[in-house]
Amino acid sequence: MKRIFGLVCVFMLFSSSLHAVAEEKSAKQSYDYTNSEFKATVDMLYMDGHSNDDLASCQVKQEYYQDVGGMFFDKGMSKDEILDYYKNELGVFAVNAPPGKGFNLVLWVLPFLLIFIMFIIIYYVVKRWKRNQFEAPVEEQTYSNELDDVYASMIEEERKKFV
Repeated sequence: MKRIFGLVCVFMLFSSSLHAVAEEKSAKQSYDYTNSEFKATVDMLYMDGHSNDDLASCQVKQEYYQDVGGMFFDKGMSKDEILDYYKNELGVFAVNAPPGKGFNLVLWVLPFLLIFIMFIIIYYVVKRWKRNQFEAPVEEQTYSNELDDVYASMIEEERKKFV
């Protein structure tokens, strides 16, 4: 019985020392999340849709912060190296803003190009409407001189009645 009690005590002592080592290891991995370069790097990551979540309550965001912190602080990787790593692992969808080259460049430029083309079309349509508006009264004012003479004579007769 004494041997079993002794083995249990040794086992408990050993397991508690492992727990202490694990705590010490996790305490070592608390990084400075206020570093501006670190924040700029982390803000560019999409984080599987959790980039707008609260860090204190989102487990996925905490894991991303730990991974990026390990790369940034422990391994000394730069911002571009970290972003390239995630792009290679997860594709261009790993970052919030896709790179501006290739097909992605078309997606960046196309909305502005379409807006510009619509303004040009609207400009020419309005210009045509204005041109047609000024031409219409000119056509309506072309009366025959005979009709003017008839009206003038009618007005003169009515005027003579009252004078």
